[in-house]
Amino acid sequence: PATTTPSTGESFKDAVRKASTDATSTAPNVTISAHASQRLLQRGVSLDRQDLTKISNAMDQAQAKGAKESLFLMRDLALIVSVENRTVITALQGEQARENVFTQIDSAVLID
Repeated sequence: PATTTPSTGESFKDAVRKASTDATSTAPNVTISAHASQRLLQRGVSLDRQDLTKISNAMDQAQAKGAKESLFLMRDLALIVSVENRTVITALQGEQARENVFTQIDSAVLID
């Protein structure tokens, strides 16, 4: 049986596909992994075109400094990002982000 998202009733698979399509159509140089898409959907968080542009710009800045794996902090989101692959690997929100130790990152970027 297909899992549905509570707010829209669409299947999880369709939501992930839509998120991936949205990410590539709005910011072709940012990929959202299936894992990150799932985490964002579970938390009811959506990234709009402006958010993806900010993430892309932050990736550019991190890459210019030689970063490979970064922690991006945006609003109440913590995003673990592969700068080399231009991929958001996972996403944490609010208290969950505050209660974690982030390892195997070489940089942190604060996004307005």
